[in-house]
Amino acid sequence: MKVYIAGSLFNEAENAQRKKEGKLMKEMFPHLDIFNPVDQPFNENKQSLPTPIEIYEADTKAVEECDIFIADLTNEDAGVMVELGIAIKSNTKIIIGMNSDIRLMSANQYEIPTYGMNHYVLGAILKHGYFVHSFSEAMSKLKELGI
Repeated sequence: MKVYIAGSLFNEAENAQRKKEGKLMKEMFPHLDIFNPVDQPFNENKQSLPTPIEIYEADTKAVEECDIFIADLTNEDAGVMVELGIAIKSNTKIIIGMNSDIRLMSANQYEIPTYGMNHYVLGAILKHGYFVHSFSEAMSKLKELGI
């Protein structure tokens, strides 16, 4: 089975998180074929990236071919949203959307909510897959599904 890990990767923290996710996936699910954009050769040197079309074509092919799509939606990254749409339209078997913003768990406990999530995106996740609050929850969901 092929896995695609989607998430922002434009600063040191995001890069480190994507690398950590890839490492954890490989350790917990060594039988899976994991595509993690941050590990692709063209992402090693941000100043020598291929053309936008080459990036789009490579990532789109990987999304279309994946069986499991895990997306970090926390930062509402435009690229991740496009990848999510492609995964949905490609009938990906398992889609897991994650929002790890700590305010989300308690947002409705205040008179003025402290954080919200786009309901269109949340609806897409709930209709086509699973919603979790952390990458460890995503991995637990995969175990629960017998992956």
